[in-house]
Amino acid sequence: MTKPRETDLYVPVKTYLQAQGYEVKGEVGAVDVMAVRGAEDPVLVELKLGFSLALLQQGIARQKISDAVYLAVLHSSGKAIKGNLELCKRLGLGLMTVRLRDGFVEVLVDP
Repeated sequence: MTKPRETDLYVPVKTYLQAQGYEVKGEVGAVDVMAVRGAEDPVLVELKLGFSLALLQQGIARQKISDAVYLAVLHSSGKAIKGNLELCKRLGLGLMTVRLRDGFVEVLVDP
């Protein structure tokens, strides 16, 4: 199996958002994923393979555009995800994980 890339997260996230009635576009300006539904504020998603300070900084920067900002990372378990979940809650960022083998997307916290 090849090493995963950030772009591998796009299709599962796009499919998940489309199932919720959003029109989804990838790579809109500096944003990895933008989803729009009616007159609602856009949902912005930053895709990364794992957590980093840079990812959190990107998420915070995207909050200047919309209050609905999610960070999407590869599915993992354990203490690391719990700590990052609490951090996202405090920062007002949503968090979703993506399981590549079957494209399953799980929202752990909403913004």
